[in-house]
Amino acid sequence: MPSEVALTLYENNDEKLNLTITSNVVGFTLVGKDLEAFVKASAATPDNDAGVWKGTSDDGDIVIEDEDSAYVLVPASALTTTKGWYRVDVLNGGLRKTAVYGELTVVDL
Repeated sequence: MPSEVALTLYENNDEKLNLTITSNVVGFTLVGKDLEAFVKASAATPDNDAGVWKGTSDDGDIVIEDEDSAYVLVPASALTTTKGWYRVDVLNGGLRKTAVYGELTVVDL
């Protein structure tokens, strides 16, 4: 079951989001899985919308540290006051599972 966590980040700042992702599935591990993160205007905004920032473990925006820990590096360019939602998904064997999501407040600096 995904966790809903509200975040406050700062406009024009590079941000590092530390994640601990657990599951009630015996033997679950992030090692060998792909992760994707999205920063967008709202939950209803399509993931492929031009204004959405997408980071992946393949491109280095998400780093898996061990079995249940990872971090997401969100660039300053993705953090504007027009953004209000984020989501992090775990992909495994063609299946997508949302790990964490929620309202995003970007403080206008």
